[in-house]
Amino acid sequence: MDNEKNEKLNDEKVQQVKDDVSAKIADAASEIKEEIAEADEAAKEVAEEVKDAVSDKAEEVKDAVSDKVEEVEDAVSGDDAETESDPESEDGAEEALSETEAAPKKEPKSINLSVGALVGIIVGCLAVAALVVFLIMNYVNGQPKYGKAEGKTIATVNGEKLTDEDMGYYIYAAATDEYYNIEGDNATGDLEGYDWDQDVDGRKLSDIIKEKAYDTAISEIVTGQMADEVLTGEYVWDEQDEQQIQMTVDSYVQQFGEDGFNLRAKSMGISSANEYARMYTRVMKAQNVQAELEENLDQHIPEGVDLSQYVQSDKCSAKHILLMVADTSDPSATPDPDAYDDATAAALAQEISDRAKNGEDFDSLMEQYNQDTGETTAGYTFGTGEMVPEFEEAAFALGLGEVSGPVKSDYGYHVIKRIPGMYELQGYWKSQAKISENKSNYDKISVQGIMDGVYQSGKQLQEEQAAASSSSSSSSGSSSSDSSATSAPAGE
Repeated sequence: MDNEKNEKLNDEKVQQVKDDVSAKIADAASEIKEEIAEADEAAKEVAEEVKDAVSDKAEEVKDAVSDKVEEVEDAVSGDDAETESDPESEDGAEEALSETEAAPKKEPKSINLSVGALVGIIVGCLAVAALVVFLIMNYVNGQPKYGKAEGKTIATVNGEKLTDEDMGYYIYAAATDEYYNIEGDNATGDLEGYDWDQDVDGRKLSDIIKEKAYDTAISEIVTGQMADEVLTGEYVWDEQDEQQIQMTVDSYVQQFGEDGFNLRAKSMGISSANEYARMYTRVMKAQNVQAELEENLDQHIPEGVDLSQYVQSDKCSAKHILLMVADTSDPSATPDPDAYDDATAAALAQEISDRAKNGEDFDSLMEQYNQDTGETTAGYTFGTGEMVPEFEEAAFALGLGEVSGPVKSDYGYHVIKRIPGMYELQGYWKSQAKISENKSNYDKISVQGIMDGVYQSGKQLQEEQAAASSSSSSSSGSSSSDSSATSAPAGE
C-alpha cells in the first residue's frame, strides 16, 4: 500500500511539473508569437516600400539601357556608311583596303555594346541599393521617437497593447489613492516598507490595486480610441498633438538629462522616457474626450443604447444642490451670511427634493438654490473615495435619473441627482471593444515590487536634489566671500 501511495504521489508531482513547464512554454510561445507578428508586420511595410522603389528604378534602368543600345546601333550604322562612301577613286579604295588588311583587327562593336550596357546595369543596381538603404533609414527615421509598446502584453484592446510596463503608472496611481483612503488623517506620504499585501475587507490590498489599475488602463485606452469619432473643434486630436508630446518629452530629457528624467519617471512608476510619452499621450487623449463628453454627452450616446445597463459600482456622475449650514461650533466666528440654520436647511432640502421627484427641472432648481459655486450643470464625475462619505454613499445608491432625499454632511444638506456620464458611456464602449487578456503576465505583476521601486526612485531623487541645492548654496556663498570667483559666468 505504501508503495502504491508513493507511486501515486510521484505521479502527481510529475504531472504538476509537466503542467508548470507547459504553462511556461505557453507563456513564452505567446510572447514570441507577438514579437514575430510585430517584426513581420514592420518587415512587410518596408518590403512593400522597397518593392515599389525597386520596380520604379528597374524601369529607369531598362529605359537607360534601351537608349544606350539605340546610341550604339546608330554609331555602328554611321561607321558602315562612311566606309562605303569615303574613297574618291579606285586607287584610294584599294589603298584603304590594303591598310585595313594590314592593321590589327578591331574588336566587334557588339563587345562595346555589352560593356556599355553592363556599366549602365551596374550603375542602376548601385542606385537601387542606395535607394533601398535610404528608404530603410527614412522608414526608421520617419517613425515617432516615442510610443512603441515596451514589456510583456497584459491585454490588447482593439489591437492596441497594454503592457506590464504600462501598468506601472496605473498601479502607482491606484496604490496612492488606496494608501490615502486607508490611512486617512494618519497618512504621512512615507511609503517606505508599506505593506501592499495587507488584508482589506477580506482581500489582499495588492489585488484591489491591480484590479483598479487594470480597469482604469482599459477604460483610458478605449476612450482614447474614440478620439477621432468624438473630438471636434478645439478638442480635436491630430498629428500636431502627437508631435507636441514628442517635443515636450524631448525637452524634459534635455533639461534633466536622460538619467535624471528617467529617475523622475520611475518615481511615478514609469520606466522610461518612451513609457512616459505613451502614458502622456493616452491620458491626454482620454481627458480631451472626457471634456467633450461633459459638455455634449447626449450627442455621443448611440441611438437605442440604455446607459443604465452600464452603471458602475465604483464610478459615478451626479449633480447636486447644496444648502450650507451655519457653523455653530465656534461662537466667536463670524457667521456666513448665506448659510442656513440646520432646521431651515433640512426643511428646504426636503422641499427641493420633492419638487425634483415630481418632475420639476433639476437644472432650474440648481440655478435657484445651489450654493456650491464650483459646480456646473455638468455636475461631478468621480470614483470611490473622492467625495465626502455621506455624499458618495447616497450618490452610488441611486439609479440613473433618480433624485435623493436630503443628505447631511459637514458642508450642509445635499439633494443629489445621479446622471449618465463618461463612465457609463465608457462601460458601453468597453462592452463593444475586442479585448483579449494574458492572465499569466497579469499575475506576474508585483504591486509591492513596483511601489518599492517608486519609493527608492523618489528617495534617490530627493537626495540628488538636496545635494544639488547644497552645492548651489555653497557655491553662492563662496562667490559672495571671494570676489575673484565672480569672474566666470554662473554655471561654468
